[in-house]
Amino acid sequence: MKTLQITEVDRAVFTSVASMPEPPGTIVRDFDALLDGIGSNGIPVSAKTCEFAIARLPELNGLLTHPAPIGLSRGRQVSYPHVDGLHLLLRFTRLGKVDRSLRTPQMVQDKAMVARWQLLNPTERYFSLLERWWNIADFEQERFGMAADRMAEYRCTFLKRHRPGSRAKERDEKWQVAMLGALGMKQIALMQLFGLLNIASEPPVPGKGWQIKRMVATPWGLSASATYLQAFGDTSTDLLERLFNPTGKNSTPDELEAEEEMEHHPFLLWASRALPFFPNCRHYLGDPEAVEPFRGSVTFKVSLGSDVWRRIVMPAESDFDDLARFILDAFQFDDDHLYQFRYQDEYATQRTFDDPRCSDVEDDYADEVTLGEAGLFPRQLVEFRYDFGDDWRFDVLVEKLDASETGAQPTVLAKTGKAPRQY
Repeated sequence: MKTLQITEVDRAVFTSVASMPEPPGTIVRDFDALLDGIGSNGIPVSAKTCEFAIARLPELNGLLTHPAPIGLSRGRQVSYPHVDGLHLLLRFTRLGKVDRSLRTPQMVQDKAMVARWQLLNPTERYFSLLERWWNIADFEQERFGMAADRMAEYRCTFLKRHRPGSRAKERDEKWQVAMLGALGMKQIALMQLFGLLNIASEPPVPGKGWQIKRMVATPWGLSASATYLQAFGDTSTDLLERLFNPTGKNSTPDELEAEEEMEHHPFLLWASRALPFFPNCRHYLGDPEAVEPFRGSVTFKVSLGSDVWRRIVMPAESDFDDLARFILDAFQFDDDHLYQFRYQDEYATQRTFDDPRCSDVEDDYADEVTLGEAGLFPRQLVEFRYDFGDDWRFDVLVEKLDASETGAQPTVLAKTGKAPRQY
């Protein structure tokens, strides 16, 4: 059973923050400003990445309480770290979703979730956003190689090195560059938005992105990050050694942690000790209500290159393993190799379904999810990878969902081009 110790210093900090008229930082005000900016019409996003349209980024940055001074006229979303961080929270709170029914996809409000959001007080909104960041977004990054406990440790160590009066950061430029690279500017911006870190920015420089002049951790940032890190039960590993010697042999605590199932999820453990100091926090935003699986048929256009494609229809009750077998048969491929499906759902979160013959996967197996349960929608593009050695890649475009067509059988409706030889 893991224990989490709240020191007297932490108690004093938590009590002080709880007595403030507003939550720390500007995250609640800025997030509400973003929701208002999306409004009822939505904001155009990239079809591939679902990031905000470049032309709208300066406008969104201008909505913030403290707009980041950017000296770029056509910067990408990553050039606006605060907007990038708010975009991440918008997706993982499920308050924003992507509408692909138009030629240009739009980020729109999820009306049901926004109605729930509006019932929360500012403190509840703050901790709902914090929970989505630490509890959901951090763990989502594990599929991209950054473990959640590592991210929590990096943040905590970074804040400690920037505690008021510390000059350690100024004596170790190599460490500073490594930490900024490891964390990423989006994490730095989120720490500022949540009031964990105070940042003074340089004036904008033409051709340059956000330039930071000075960073100082807040008492809330130091206490919240340190106590949250305790919840992982792993504070003994050396950060710098892992940063500059990533192939070292001192990774056994991570291996041991993987073998032992946590009795409490880290954020829930932290919240159980920290939130009693915040009596105004009684509710979380939560997740969208579960919806009934779609029933009917789904029509796909499956392409292998630009000149070879098959239009197929599948019953929504079929699972993704059925879809894989039918695609391979439609292109006259055998099914002796492993495969994987990948796509972004309506909340711009990547979903992955693996071949049931795969072992040790973190995602769902293809035979565990039906087409009707997957939240597919017209104009959605699904990638189907087959035979990881030869790496065949099929583009699977969702063309139509027909609720009136029940009892449909898997059928090839049309085909163009001769399929290439598999071997």
